[in-house]
Amino acid sequence: MAEKTWRKPNPHKPNFGTEAATVPATRFFDQLSYIGNNIVGCFVLETSDGFILIDNMEPYDEHHELIKKGIADLGLDLKDLKAILITHGHGDHYGTADKFREETGCRIYMSETDYKFAQTDKRNRTGVLKWEVYDFLDDSDVFELGDTKVYAFKTPGHTAGCLSFIFKVTDEGREHWVEMWGGSGLPYSMSDKVLYIESCIRFARITEKFGCDVEISSHPFIDKSLERLAICRDIFDGVANPFIIGREACARFEDMFTQMCLAGMKKQAAEADKLLPPQPDRLPPRK
Repeated sequence: MAEKTWRKPNPHKPNFGTEAATVPATRFFDQLSYIGNNIVGCFVLETSDGFILIDNMEPYDEHHELIKKGIADLGLDLKDLKAILITHGHGDHYGTADKFREETGCRIYMSETDYKFAQTDKRNRTGVLKWEVYDFLDDSDVFELGDTKVYAFKTPGHTAGCLSFIFKVTDEGREHWVEMWGGSGLPYSMSDKVLYIESCIRFARITEKFGCDVEISSHPFIDKSLERLAICRDIFDGVANPFIIGREACARFEDMFTQMCLAGMKKQAAEADKLLPPQPDRLPPRK
């Protein structure tokens, strides 16, 4: 990669000091839509036997109602919600999935590792997970609903049981493969950063095999999703779908997380070096 570029570095963080702004529910593939705000959201994946929610925003009543409204705005019926797939055990991803289960009878899936983590995560700003999950996805599991398959892969680092997903969609009948990196933020410890790097490398190899040419994120500030969704809301024949970025661009997107983690490791190592006592210029001579 060139040392100089006209591009700005990815800040990778939203301005949490500003009020979250709701984004209109937006269909951007034949089967795939976004519901959420400018900080966090979820995806609706339609199948021949109902639809799936991927992630579930924050565990707030207003987010629960926002998702329900988004489902209605997309012309879907809440009773056709069959499953919720959760990438990892942070509150801004598992949200109010339990309420949707009560309302629709849908099933909730996440990794068992992160279910246990979510029940004890004291650093979670929304509190620990207080409801039960009975169905779990493990590495290389395939979740099937109707004519749709969602491939789940464990990508530890952001959390120990983080899941990343791959699935197929169509754009006016043309097939594309979507990759969803499950946990974008860097973990705290150096050992978890090592896991993060290993997961980045492994998932990149997997997406290469699938030929993924579309990437999505529950945090739209990471990949300019808000601007791309705005295009999709007013798109017409002859205009390319901005979410179809191609295999090469997907590989660069994947590498962004690798490079971000390497930079974080370098910074953490430098900070640790500052804590060491002053070292002599040379060792004293042996006696």
